[in-house]
Amino acid sequence: MKTQLTHAGDFVRQVELQAIAAQAGSFHMQFSSQLTSARNPDEWQRNFGLVLKKEELLALRDLINAVLV
Repeated sequence: MKTQLTHAGDFVRQVELQAIAAQAGSFHMQFSSQLTSARNPDEWQRNFGLVLKKEELLALRDLINAVLV
């Protein structure tokens, strides 16, 4: 599942979260960006990726919710 986080002028950032089939309860989170004014405007750059377990994703969700309140 992907979602766009930022769209500011020519800059776009998205995050993708996928379950890892070979590791039950683990997920790969990938942050990517695109600069539509670049030489190759359709090219996405991988910025940061990590593997998290379900409970770690839930802790991240709780942190975000606590800050947004």
